Formats: sequence, C-alpha cells, structure tokens
Amino acid sequence: MQLDRQMLDRLLLLNDRQLQSVIDKLVAEHGLDISRFRVKPGDMESLRRAIKNASDADLTALAEQFRSKGK
Repeated sequence: MQLDRQMLDRLLLLNDRQLQSVIDKLVAEHGLDISRFRVKPGDMESLRRAIKNASDADLTALAEQFRSKGK
C-alpha cells in the first residue's frame, strides 16, 4: 500500500463506517501504531482531522511501519 496525500484524500471521501473499517483493518493486519495522531476509537471527527492534517513526517513514519511489518 502506498501512503501519500492522494491516498489520504481518498480515505476522506469514505463515509464514517467505511473509514473506520479501513483504519481498523490497517491496524489489525499491519500492526500500525496510530497513537501519534491521538485519536480515540470511534472519534471520527478527530480521525478525519488527523488524516487531513497529517504531515509528510507522519506519512513517512507510517510508510516505515508498513515496510518493517512486511519483512
């Protein structure tokens, strides 16, 4: 999976249920640690804000988690 600004924009187009499902799947299947975004489970407004405001450093850190989990 490629994490970039375009992918984040596509995530924001999902409804709340779909977005939560995608995030849950990424966390479960890839062991991603999204704690750096300080989003409480089920808080969709905060989740959307975190996705919208994710920095390049945030994207890099998540991409590194994908790479390290894939080994």
